[in-house]
Amino acid sequence: MRKFIAFLLLGALLGMILPLLPAQQNQDVQQSDPEIEALKKRILELEKQLQIVENIEKMDLQTKLAEANTKLINADFGTFKKELKADNEEQMRGWSHWFFGILGIIVVISGAAVWFSLKSLIARSVKKNLDGFKEALKESGILKNQLEELEGAVVVSMLESTFKPDLGSELGFPEQNKARREEALKELREEPILKIFANEKYMIAIRHRAAEVLSRKSPPLVSPVFQLLNSTLDSNVDIDSETERRLRNSVNLLGSIHTRETYQGLKLFLNRLLTEDPKHKDLFLTWTVFSLGWVSVKLDMRDSGPILKAAIPDMKNLQLEHKALCDLARHFDILNEPACIKGILINHVTSESSGMEEVGDRCLELLQKHDPEFVEGWRAREATDNSNA
Repeated sequence: MRKFIAFLLLGALLGMILPLLPAQQNQDVQQSDPEIEALKKRILELEKQLQIVENIEKMDLQTKLAEANTKLINADFGTFKKELKADNEEQMRGWSHWFFGILGIIVVISGAAVWFSLKSLIARSVKKNLDGFKEALKESGILKNQLEELEGAVVVSMLESTFKPDLGSELGFPEQNKARREEALKELREEPILKIFANEKYMIAIRHRAAEVLSRKSPPLVSPVFQLLNSTLDSNVDIDSETERRLRNSVNLLGSIHTRETYQGLKLFLNRLLTEDPKHKDLFLTWTVFSLGWVSVKLDMRDSGPILKAAIPDMKNLQLEHKALCDLARHFDILNEPACIKGILINHVTSESSGMEEVGDRCLELLQKHDPEFVEGWRAREATDNSNA
């Protein structure tokens, strides 16, 4: 720019000088000095202007250079600032990781130390308490066993008092106060009674009495009675008359417990008597038939007819059971089993049987509505037999 202006000024000066050269050749050589001085002054002024322009341009360039340097410095400083910030953040993250890592390790180590200390303390405390508890439990077990033995002895004595009057008087249950004795038996806990029943060291009379007491509780426990009867059926040992009586009472007792469990148990027991033909079959069969017939009527279970009919011919010792046979015939009538009533007539009411007239009349009365022809023929044979006699 400066060179351009200088060339421009030189060109203007030359343009002013060249036209004056021909005139100077025609003029007098002795041209006056003032003109020359004027030209010199003009040249000096132009040079000053040129210098001023150069200074202005130079200042302008310096200003622009300063601005450019400032922008460059600012740009470099921003980049440096960003890089410095990023580096600081990275270092801070690194230090944070290290700090939290070291802090975590310290916490873990401290926690582990505290935990092991507490664990050891707790373990010692628990062991101490456990040893004390075991000792107390051992003493409690001893006391419990002693209490159970004492309770069992009391229960056995109370059960024995039911068939040993003298013992009952000693225990405060005189023979004349049977109601009080029965109430006391009802208040007994089931657990000691079950233990006595299951213990074969006790004689069967005591076990039978225990089963009888259990069967009268609410709800009644019939399984012990069947267990006793089946265990007796499995045995081949001889049974005395008193034990026989009590076992028969056990069977009769089942007839007063009207539950499906009793019904199914009696059917299974009667089936064993008929199919296995055990040694003590005659001891149980008649009273099992009576009990099953009674429970069948109370529960209206009519599918027991076939097995009852099959058992009637094997029933024995009926000379003194007239009322029981009459009741059984009535049960068969209710169950609509006339064939079973005929079985009683054919097998147990004959011309040779004595004292069975009441049973025969009852059976014929019940059969009249089921099979009148059979009743008419039976009465005709009776009349013929009486006339021949």
